[in-house]
Amino acid sequence: RSTHNEMEKNRRAQLRLCLERLKGLVPLGAAAGRHTTLSLLTRARLHIQKLEDQERRALHQIEQLQREQRHLQRQLEKLGMERVRIDSIGSSLSSERSESDQEEMDVDVESTDDLPADLDWSSSSPSDSDERGSLQSLGSDEGYSSSGGAGAKAASSRKLLAVGI
Repeated sequence: RSTHNEMEKNRRAQLRLCLERLKGLVPLGAAAGRHTTLSLLTRARLHIQKLEDQERRALHQIEQLQREQRHLQRQLEKLGMERVRIDSIGSSLSSERSESDQEEMDVDVESTDDLPADLDWSSSSPSDSDERGSLQSLGSDEGYSSSGGAGAKAASSRKLLAVGI
């Protein structure tokens, strides 16, 4: 009989320790005074359900974010391939453009020998300068044009010859 009483005493002490640890883990709310074992166990059950619900929502959100990440990764790969394609098209167009520019430059360099030495644009009328400006823009390289000085006069002359004037 005394052995049984001793075992029961140890069991109750163990149960008290477990309830104290549970009280530390479970939020007790506003009434933080003395709680009954039943109220503590009820709060623990509700807290566990709340944590399980949060875990389900978190897992659902993780799955959703993983799907979105895979979708965005596919879009990124698609845009990367499209960029490579556009770059290669731009590169081939650029090389074609530079080849034609090189041919034009060869013609320009050779044709400057036939220019009259007394060609002077400074004495021309305003309408002539408008014509020169439009011809310069025809031969310009994407909006770049040099202006002023003897270099501009020679460049204009070459462009006029390249156009066939």
